[in-house]
This record gives sequence, structure tokens and C-alpha cells, in this order.
Amino acid sequence: MNYNPTDEEINFVNNALEEFNNKAVGPDNHELLNIVEYDDNQKVIAGILGGTYWGWCHIDILWVDEKYRKTGIGSKLLKAAEEEAVRRGCHSFHVDTMSWQAPEFYKKHGYRIIGELDNIPEGNKKFHLIKDLHKKS
Repeated sequence: MNYNPTDEEINFVNNALEEFNNKAVGPDNHELLNIVEYDDNQKVIAGILGGTYWGWCHIDILWVDEKYRKTGIGSKLLKAAEEEAVRRGCHSFHVDTMSWQAPEFYKKHGYRIIGELDNIPEGNKKFHLIKDLHKKS
């Protein structure tokens, strides 16, 4: 067993899973969905990183510089990502967030918790949330 596989070995495993999935349900048509926001000096102050696949959009990261939090930039990025996901034919969104991060932010935007993991890290939680993009929130 190798705990430090090469990039070639990692790519082999990824490609093998992709081939299996394609045979089972067809291609996922994965497409990155990344958006950044700038300040007046063109410095990145916020960003949302994710992707779309099989009719869903997933957020990997939504980050806003501390100086710009509570100004609406996070909401603006999320709305832009949702609109782009719908344009790409997505029906739903999913995201996970930690208890000290943004569960209330997502709930405020119509996301609902479908699962949580306790003690990750100790004394905290990880929440899994989804949103139906065709349902009015």
C-alpha cells in the first residue's frame, strides 16, 4: 500500500472512477464555477469556487475578506453563482460549512440542513446544506 501516490497514479484512479461513473449514469459534464470580487485597486477581496455537474452545483469555498464581511458581497457572489448554475441547467445546489463559518448565512439564503457531523473538530459541527434552485425561498 502506498500512502504517497504519484500524480500519475492519482490521475489513474480518478480516470478509472470517471469511466465507471460514465458507464453507470453518463458523463457528469463537470464545469468549474469560480467567481471573484475585487476592491477599487483590483485586489481580490472575495471569491466563490465550485462547479456544476449532473444538474447540481457545489460550492467548495466561499470566502470574503474580513474587512468586507457583512457588506453584502457574500450574498452577491452566492446569487451570481446560483444564477449561473441555473443558466447551466442546474436544479439544485449543495454546500458544506463548519459551525464557526456560515451555516446561518446559507439558511438565510434558502438553504436547508440535510445532515451534520459532530466533533469535527472536537466541539464543533460540519453542516451539509442543499437548495432547490427552482423553489422560491
